[in-house]
Amino acid sequence: MRLFHAASVLAACCASAQAFSDSSPFILFSTAELGVAANQEQLRSEGDVDKSIQQLVATCPTRRYLLVSQPNLNAADLSTKYALPNLRRSLEKAHSRYTVAEVAGQLDAKRIMSHIKSACEGVVDLFFDELELAPLSSTNGARTLKENDEELGMVLEQYEKEGSYTVIYVGGPRKETPKTYVSEFQDAVHTELKRQLHNVQRRAGNSTSNLPLFEKYQYFTPGIFMGLIALIVLMSVLYAGIAAVASLEVPYGAFDKEMGPAAQKKQQ
Repeated sequence: MRLFHAASVLAACCASAQAFSDSSPFILFSTAELGVAANQEQLRSEGDVDKSIQQLVATCPTRRYLLVSQPNLNAADLSTKYALPNLRRSLEKAHSRYTVAEVAGQLDAKRIMSHIKSACEGVVDLFFDELELAPLSSTNGARTLKENDEELGMVLEQYEKEGSYTVIYVGGPRKETPKTYVSEFQDAVHTELKRQLHNVQRRAGNSTSNLPLFEKYQYFTPGIFMGLIALIVLMSVLYAGIAAVASLEVPYGAFDKEMGPAAQKKQQ
């Protein structure tokens, strides 16, 4: 049951992977019960998510907190089921999960830390760690994400040994501008349109109304020429066949019935 729920959590983070290129997913999970709502909106602003974080940590549910910052993270990076296996494993073991697929805006790590410190002040001895992973690049982002997940997995193993903990996984500051699509056929289309317009203008300027009939129209085409050549060859074959048949000479006596003694002897 936990495995299915963890898979659905990460699937929600990539359900709208192509919605906004300047947004990032948000994942919060804890070993404590945080009272997370069953129906979670998957598109929220930075201010709404910040308020939700403040409400979830208001009671200081755990002693240890880990803030993971992944620069240049987009929901499309989590679109495959093989992405972030160590994070998935920790999600399976967590008791509470709060995820948002698209967070419009940049969450302030310092503000999140202040929320946690103010909630836990005088309640428990707070241990707060911040882990900033290597930024993802557009050319080799999958490999970097895998290496970052391995580094995160080692840190999470230490947290699991210590007992209760809360992990906040956010997209860090965007250090690479998302690529925008530029049509590669724009110049070619414009060139083709200019060429066609030039040909139309040139044809319009050439007046052929005053030319003679045989100069204005073409009557002898390559197709007609090939047909005439084939006709000459066939007629030559036909003439040779008729001439061969006509040259045959058969004597009239060849068809007469033989009535001599030799024929009578054969009949006997």
